[in-house]
Amino acid sequence: SGFPILSLIILAPVLAVFALLFTPATSHRAIRTIATLGTAVSLIGTIFVARVLSIAPTTDFTLVERINVIPSLGIEYVVAADGWSAVLLLLTGVIAFAGAIASYAVSDRPREYYAFLLLLVAGVFGVFVIQDLFIFFLFYEIAVLPMYLLIGIWGSSGSVPSDGPFKWVFEKLDVGGKEYAAMKLTLMLLVGSALILAAILGMYHEADGTFSMIAMEDVEFSRTLQMLAFPALWIGFGSLAGLWPFHTWSPDGHAAAPTAVSMLHAGVLMKLGAFGLIRIGMMLLPEGAVYWAFWVGTVATINIVYGAFCAMNQRDLKYIIAYSSVSHMGVVMLGAATMTVNGWNGAIFQMVAHGVMTGLFFALVGLLYGRTNTRIIAKMSGFAATMPLIAAFFTLGGLSSLGMPGTAGFVAEFLVFLGAFESGHPWWGVAGAIGAFITAIYVLRAVKTIFWGEGPPEEYKNLPDAMGYEVISLWILGITILVLGVWPRLVLDLIDGTTPTMLAQIAQNIATGAGQ
Repeated sequence: SGFPILSLIILAPVLAVFALLFTPATSHRAIRTIATLGTAVSLIGTIFVARVLSIAPTTDFTLVERINVIPSLGIEYVVAADGWSAVLLLLTGVIAFAGAIASYAVSDRPREYYAFLLLLVAGVFGVFVIQDLFIFFLFYEIAVLPMYLLIGIWGSSGSVPSDGPFKWVFEKLDVGGKEYAAMKLTLMLLVGSALILAAILGMYHEADGTFSMIAMEDVEFSRTLQMLAFPALWIGFGSLAGLWPFHTWSPDGHAAAPTAVSMLHAGVLMKLGAFGLIRIGMMLLPEGAVYWAFWVGTVATINIVYGAFCAMNQRDLKYIIAYSSVSHMGVVMLGAATMTVNGWNGAIFQMVAHGVMTGLFFALVGLLYGRTNTRIIAKMSGFAATMPLIAAFFTLGGLSSLGMPGTAGFVAEFLVFLGAFESGHPWWGVAGAIGAFITAIYVLRAVKTIFWGEGPPEEYKNLPDAMGYEVISLWILGITILVLGVWPRLVLDLIDGTTPTMLAQIAQNIATGAGQ
């Protein structure tokens, strides 16, 4: 009944896109200003939403807006926020604003670049607040599909060593090229989307013709549907969340994407998959979630350890961060699988912590690549002597990645591992701790080699440090990591205000189904 703040958050980037259409392609400063203002308005809106929910916490959805779209098909535009939505909106707002500033270096068709980037951002905002499955799916696709053009046109190609029996396949497909990465990402995520759509239509059929997610919480879906639809949603959403073995698009996509797209890709897009699995799969199909939870958690531990080992074996800095994202998203899925308050709180907090940390990492890699024209770690050394600010922020991101106390990463991993022990599967927590140990090895090794070793090499002795607009994104993301590490309640109270209610609803639905 009040001001439509959630719709404004979604529409601000879209309105910026329309403004860009009437902006001359040669007016680069105007283009950057419009894009930055679009993300700034959304960021301010997300801060307002988080503030409203922190002042007047509620266990129900709030700030509800509703418009009938196709009443005959039960399709409505319904947006609403809870604690989870608030923190994930805030994460998206921060990463989008920082990414818009980091994109000032884009000089090739910046108008078109920003238009696709802003559409992607609008799609992400929509996914976190939409309460209608049909509209949810539309926004999900809007968030994913612009990646194809952003990587295929503005991305960069790298070389992936080809050897062994499949050497000819690597050479034929141009593995490491931006076109290969863009096509692989799109095809794999479209297959995942097909599974999601099939599950949604099955749920729609049994829900008597409604797509309302809130109404579906009271629907007792058949056991057959739950046993089939949940794994479809797990694989479908998991393909975006880096789920092993459907993760292979992610490292290539990370490595080929331009800086801001990598920030959004790892920072928020991968979170859509985990959020969708919890919000739709586990909340609406509780019996299927409980049945498959053991396998969700087991595969998540594979994600954590496998991703960490792969990251440790990379020589390209972007691939290291890409595989570390696969590992860290395994922590999110592990927290979801525990189905405990601590585990779910940790999963949502890990989405935020990893989003900010990986956003900082990719912003820094963009600065390093722009100065050195290489991402190969062996060619870098002693950069702290000429780039102390970049070195400091990279070290901070690395410490958060390995879970150093006082950083956001520690809080998230501690809660998830605690939830793993509470769930009755303590070996999940042990596997997660092993992954954290491996992460410490490759992160500290990379930081030492790049910044704190001997050097810098002769050709890099006069490299400039971060300056001007480049510093803004670094400070925003770096301070956020520290604030969340020393004052986690800033967002944890919002998350915890929603989690117990969600789990209680699941328990009630399972009990009701068992009593029938």
